Amino acid sequence: MTIKTLSFLFVAYSFTLGTHTCASSIIDKNTIVNVKTQKLLLLIDTKEEYGKSCEEYSYISSLQRLKLVKKNFLLGDILSDSLAIPIINPDQLTATNLTDCNLQDIDISAFTYREKLSYLNENIVTIEVYQYEYGAGAAHGNSNISYYSYNREYGMRIDWENLFGQNEAFDKYVFKRVVNEIADEDFITYFKTSDQLLNFRTSGYFAIVNEGLLIQYGKYEITPGSSGLPSIVVPKEVLKQYMSKEMYEMCFYSQGLMIAKGMHNQ
Repeated sequence: MTIKTLSFLFVAYSFTLGTHTCASSIIDKNTIVNVKTQKLLLLIDTKEEYGKSCEEYSYISSLQRLKLVKKNFLLGDILSDSLAIPIINPDQLTATNLTDCNLQDIDISAFTYREKLSYLNENIVTIEVYQYEYGAGAAHGNSNISYYSYNREYGMRIDWENLFGQNEAFDKYVFKRVVNEIADEDFITYFKTSDQLLNFRTSGYFAIVNEGLLIQYGKYEITPGSSGLPSIVVPKEVLKQYMSKEMYEMCFYSQGLMIAKGMHNQ
């Protein structure tokens, strides 16, 4: 499974070996809203050199995602974007818990995948996806955060054009902020990654959040690894200048407030 990628089919499963449970599946309640998170922990041993790996998954299942969609008879993107867990040979699974994974020696790989709700109103939901990968023997691991916003009416993913249309003025505004505030000119020049500056328009790199519009880049894209995961936030007062009135209200107003404003303006 690769960083910055969501798979397009959900598979929920568990493995057993004799009388031992090889993958623990636990239900936790998300602390932000009443949506539960499915958890799965796997310890894999292929019996080869560097063949041990721990995989930890925490994700919003398809059934839980249905709670976020108002008209769930249409299978929108919020369902097709659900996590796909790769099929693993049951003979390579070992009974484990998180402590067992942490106590393994240095020759063990690790993969972590965690989803959580980042923003929710009556019209929009944003899901944060955190991923971490470490290869056995590597000097350090690599992490990434992606964000995906959906229209709750039918669960369809919201793209850049949905939010801003063909607004070149806003594109220039965001581009200038990225260049001036978080990009590393020396890094970009040396590694010739200037094309990565425009990634902010790509799904996974932007999302509606409580503060406004979050722009999130990955590691080694426009900055050295020591800079972590660079991001900026476009505040709501700026977005109001570039978004249509209807789209702005859909993203940041509750239905009750929208009705009250409509009655007031009559």
